[in-house]
Amino acid sequence: MAQMALTRQVYFLPGKRDEAVNVLKRNEEIRRRYGLVQQLILRKNVDPSVHLIIQIWESEEAYQRWLKSEERARVWDEERKLRAREPTVTFTVV
Repeated sequence: MAQMALTRQVYFLPGKRDEAVNVLKRNEEIRRRYGLVQQLILRKNVDPSVHLIIQIWESEEAYQRWLKSEERARVWDEERKLRAREPTVTFTVV
């Protein structure tokens, strides 16, 4: 089974960056229970409100299990409150 990489460009609300990053790091442990292998949070140098989140999942199937989970809905709602808009998402199978 091939791993899957997911990237999301995220725009945090003004003044919420530190809180948002802390929430993402805390929620990483929940995602790991569903097959998240690694998560990187990168900040854009010229615009610190823009971040790139890279997640490596065990497989596309693991990611689909996460998407269907009740925990995902709760986590997504918590993270959504700290974003200025919905993230841009791209997927790559590696």
